[in-house]
Amino acid sequence: MQPSMQLGCSTAETISQSEAVRCAGVSRINIQKQLKVGWIQSAGKNKVDLASFNAWLASKRYFDQTVKLSQTWIIPYNPSLPIFKNLQDAELSNASYKARLKQLDCDFKLGAVVRIEDVVDDLSSQLSAIRTRLLEIPAEMASQIFNCKIVVEIQGKMYQLMVRALEELSEDEQWI
Repeated sequence: MQPSMQLGCSTAETISQSEAVRCAGVSRINIQKQLKVGWIQSAGKNKVDLASFNAWLASKRYFDQTVKLSQTWIIPYNPSLPIFKNLQDAELSNASYKARLKQLDCDFKLGAVVRIEDVVDDLSSQLSAIRTRLLEIPAEMASQIFNCKIVVEIQGKMYQLMVRALEELSEDEQWI
C-alpha cells in the first residue's frame, strides 16, 4: 500500500503491524510506541485496530501539515480546525495546565522558584550600586593624584585606589 492511501475503505477491522508500518511510512518501533502510549489500539498479537490507526494517521498528517506551515512562518487561520482532537484531549490539557499551576505555586511558596520581576529588581539595584561606586572613583582619585609629581607616583596612587574599589565591590554582603 502507498503511504497516501486511506485505509478506512477496507472492510477488515484490523491490519497487521507490518501493513500499518508500510501505510504510515514510519518504522515498526514508531508503531509500537504509538500502541504503547495508546494512540493506536492493539487488536491482538501483531494486529492493529483499523479505526484507531486511521484516527492516528489522520492526526499525524494534520500535525505534519501544521509543522510544514509553521516552518514557513505562515499559519493560516481556520476556525473549522479543532485545537484538540476531542473533548477528552481538551480536558486532559486543562487538567495538566491546572496541575502545573499548582506545582508552580507550591514551588514558589517553598522558595524553589522566584518571580522574574523580583530578580530583575534585585539585579537592577545591585548593578546601580556598583555603577555608582565605579563612578565615584575618578572624583576620589582627583584629590589624591593632584599633589603627585611624577608619573610613577600617579600610577601607584591610581593602582592603590582601583584595588581598594575592586575589593569593596568583591565583598558579597555589601552588594548582594
